[in-house]
Amino acid sequence: MKLQITTIILLFTLTIILGFQCHKYDLPPTPIQQSFKEKVNLFPAQKTYHVNDTIWLTFSTTDKTLFDTISNRRLSTDSVRFNFGATLLPKYNTPNNVSSFCKFITTNNVTPYYDTTLLYSRVSFDVGCDGQPFYNILLGIVLKYPGIYLLNPTGIAKNLNPCANQTNPYPFSELHFTYDLPDCNKDVFLSIPPALREEYPAGSIQRDIDAKYSFAFKVQ
Repeated sequence: MKLQITTIILLFTLTIILGFQCHKYDLPPTPIQQSFKEKVNLFPAQKTYHVNDTIWLTFSTTDKTLFDTISNRRLSTDSVRFNFGATLLPKYNTPNNVSSFCKFITTNNVTPYYDTTLLYSRVSFDVGCDGQPFYNILLGIVLKYPGIYLLNPTGIAKNLNPCANQTNPYPFSELHFTYDLPDCNKDVFLSIPPALREEYPAGSIQRDIDAKYSFAFKVQ
């Protein structure tokens, strides 16, 4: 009986010790150390387009650097690559059951990845690690159907990836793009009846348009 009690006490003590050991290594995530932010050009910037019109997105620099909002300066990024692309989201009076809401045009020096669902059409590709001394990206979106749409550049990309045989200088970083436009057509989005805007949470799309993460337009 005494042996059983001793064994129970030892097991209980060991459980407590192991519990503390587990929590000891349950560390909080490392905070973002670099938050890169760049502007994308969009042209022609209009409220209304026609079927078969093309919207062009460009991003270019004079060197291999990106602007870090934490240090407030441009940092060298010639040893990393990042993802670039765009997502077209149908929001109102758009067709159903189509193979793609648009046609994407990319340059020959990238390998695009396409993704289309009932909710969006998307393209993305890696940029960097190409031996060039600068960034020069061109992406076209050919509009195929009438309706009201949102066009978003690539969302927040976590952790830029190193080039082959390189060490990642920014393992805890993020990169996001906004439009270099004075206005992103919030009025076009607000022309959709409120009950059909599908903003979850409420006002989220309007905030993205205000922050120039999203560009609204109509195709006719």
